[in-house]
Amino acid sequence: MSSRVVLAAPEPQYAAKLARYLKENNPDWEVAAFTQEAGLIRHLQESDGGEALLVHSSLLPRIREAARDAGYRGKLIVLAEKPGAPVGEGSGGGEALPELAQFQPLSMLSAELRALIEGGVGGGRRDSSGIEIWTVFSASGGAGKTTVALNLAKQAGERGCRTFYLNLEPLNATDLLFGEGEPDSLSRLLYALQSGEGRAGEEWERLRRHHAGLHADYLDAPEHPAERLAMTPEKLKTLLSAIADSGSFDLIVVDPDSGCGDWHRELLAASGRVLWLTTDDAHAQRKADKLLRYWQDQLPDLPGRAAFVVNKHAGAWAGAGRWTLPGSGPAALLPYVPQWKTLDQPGRLFQAPSFSGAIDRLLDGFGLAAAGEEPIAARRGGSHGRGRSGAYRIG
Repeated sequence: MSSRVVLAAPEPQYAAKLARYLKENNPDWEVAAFTQEAGLIRHLQESDGGEALLVHSSLLPRIREAARDAGYRGKLIVLAEKPGAPVGEGSGGGEALPELAQFQPLSMLSAELRALIEGGVGGGRRDSSGIEIWTVFSASGGAGKTTVALNLAKQAGERGCRTFYLNLEPLNATDLLFGEGEPDSLSRLLYALQSGEGRAGEEWERLRRHHAGLHADYLDAPEHPAERLAMTPEKLKTLLSAIADSGSFDLIVVDPDSGCGDWHRELLAASGRVLWLTTDDAHAQRKADKLLRYWQDQLPDLPGRAAFVVNKHAGAWAGAGRWTLPGSGPAALLPYVPQWKTLDQPGRLFQAPSFSGAIDRLLDGFGLAAAGEEPIAARRGGSHGRGRSGAYRIG
């Protein structure tokens, strides 16, 4: 169903750029942009205003009053230069409103806006249990997907988020980091879930592992690829539901292979965030562009939930003229770490400050509060997700 989004920002160039991005990356949206209070007030008086009204904080006081007088029934959202600013510094008076940070990659802003429109205050799509799913994806091998996913899971855990790292690659080498365990853990768990013999809970508790250094739980790496190769959308949904329904986690970080099958599409459809990796290599970006176009009819909202990121980047960004993925450029540049080329100790994957800093900035953009800080969801006037008291939720 189409959503009507109205944007109000005083700077014409920014308003036009944001409106164009929202239109191009959310085909199911109708987007209108205003730069003057008078024009928007007249629009509110003459129409119902649409599903969402995204208003720059400098325009908020008058627009908020006009929306109330016009009986506006959609979502009023603040486009904030300083998210969390006290009343009077830009958020306006009265009831707290959800906020989106103005100064963040447009891909992240678009994803947060869609999440607010579709499900109220929150930072991404959630399943019915309140857990959020983030997928680290790439259209081609060699993009460094597992390294990014492991660092993402670890740093989310360090922020107090109860995280499950789910590797779905047919062959993965995470046993170098975690140690050898039970290589048939996934097949045993899926059998228990599908057999109806009532042993699923027992098997789940027996097979799940915790890694203190990762700050996350996981399943042991397989010795053979058969179970991952036999993955289907139905099996995937059963597995994700089992992890979510355990009530033990706020976040699942999924690390699949670089495939384009039905279950890969199902996974991306279920994900509130997709961290889509490519590299500076022209072939990798071309593959990403082709796969995105292949899925555009089945996943029309995917660009609005995805952050397209260049990994293994070195030097200054010089690819603006050949960037074909959504956005004017990558949402982030993750640095190339030369020390990882001949890694003798896998634990060093977590010991690159420049890389950790880049992941931290992504987590900030995704709305995950740092340890000791108030979650963004709470600053917006609400919180979602299940979790133990004191655990930070995805906002």
